[in-house]
Amino acid sequence: MSISNSSRSEPAFDLLDQENGVIRKAAAFLEDHPEDAAGLGRTIGDLIEAFQRSAREQHRLMRGSDRQQAQLRAVSKELSDKSRLLEEQAKHLLILNTELAHEVESRKALEVELRVLATTDPLTGVYNRRRFLELGDYEHKRELRTRRGMSCLALDLDHFKRVNDTYGHGAGDETLVRFVQLCRPCLRAMDTIGRIGGEEFGVLLPETSLTEACEVAHRMRVAVEAWEMTAGQTPFRITVSIGVAQLEGEESFPSLMARADSRLYAAKEAGRNRVSPDFGVGPG
Repeated sequence: MSISNSSRSEPAFDLLDQENGVIRKAAAFLEDHPEDAAGLGRTIGDLIEAFQRSAREQHRLMRGSDRQQAQLRAVSKELSDKSRLLEEQAKHLLILNTELAHEVESRKALEVELRVLATTDPLTGVYNRRRFLELGDYEHKRELRTRRGMSCLALDLDHFKRVNDTYGHGAGDETLVRFVQLCRPCLRAMDTIGRIGGEEFGVLLPETSLTEACEVAHRMRVAVEAWEMTAGQTPFRITVSIGVAQLEGEESFPSLMARADSRLYAAKEAGRNRVSPDFGVGPG
């Protein structure tokens, strides 16, 4: 009874502390009651030994638990650190991917710009001489396969130097731009116009006979002649001479262009502002 009463008077400790307290009190009881050592002592001794074994086992388990918790904390910290590192790397990769995507788009835009610069006349926006000749070679090869007819126009603005000398090169540039704008409505989507040099232009007309090409040339000549240009407040007009040629047999594309150019000079010599051959259709 004295052991039980003493146990209830102790403060509340954890299980290990309580077991240790019972062991101490049992040992003290044996010392105070030596006359009971024979029977009660063995019982209490067994109890003490059992509590001691339990205490040692609990100590061992607690040490093992502490080690496991320490390992878990270390693993958890390592995983947390790795998680933060992976998160930072993921953010960095996202930034790099975004920058790479922008770089790819910039390069694509630059490639398009370079391609335009390499193939287009910067003033008028039509194909430059190099690209015009490339397309002419392509259309020539296609014509040799299909035999649907292919014609070429050689155009030159009449007295263009006079425009530059009288009104300035700014007015001359504006005249070239306006000339192209006047010619485009006369052409189909499949037709090609290019600036060969200075005030000289060329037009490729696939699937077009000589007569049809001359009709196109006359429409362009009339549209240019009818338009009134201005330099500041000063109005002026321009005209164009056009040579027309249709591909013949196995003729090469340079030969076709040379014949169109020859007829252009024939139109110049005949008085300008005309198409050669004209099939009876002259100025006005």
